[in-house]
Amino acid sequence: MNIIRLLKPCEASETVFDVDYARLFALGKRAVLFDLDNTLRRKWAASLFPGVEGLLERLGKMGFRIGIITNRKCIAHDPLLHELTSQMNVACRARKPNRAGYLSLLSNLGVAVDAAVMVGDRRLTDILGANRLGMHTILLTHPRRNDNPGKQNAS
Repeated sequence: MNIIRLLKPCEASETVFDVDYARLFALGKRAVLFDLDNTLRRKWAASLFPGVEGLLERLGKMGFRIGIITNRKCIAHDPLLHELTSQMNVACRARKPNRAGYLSLLSNLGVAVDAAVMVGDRRLTDILGANRLGMHTILLTHPRRNDNPGKQNAS
């Protein structure tokens, strides 16, 4: 597969709130992997974008397994990341686009590659890495709009 095809997402969405998760579930997807910075929070922010916690909860109730994959270290001076690792499956220092981080996280979630979706804001890390595995990928085109509290749909 050539690099151009590897950088092309399966689909695009403006924000995490605009993804049609119900359609993905109907297609047999059972896990959603999220990038952290600029996808679920502003880089180095102390909290998630408004509405993200509720979205993650609703996705869990729909039957999705949720994972976060980041190239960041899970270190004490990032309290949010430290807190997230105690609540859910988080792959830190994943070295995206390396495949190992994705495979390890999927193994921890108990989900096969073809039943997973990767949602992220960067082609060179999030999309490339997941596409190399054949995972369904969604590129966020306006991820910073995630902090707009008016956009909080789960379907």
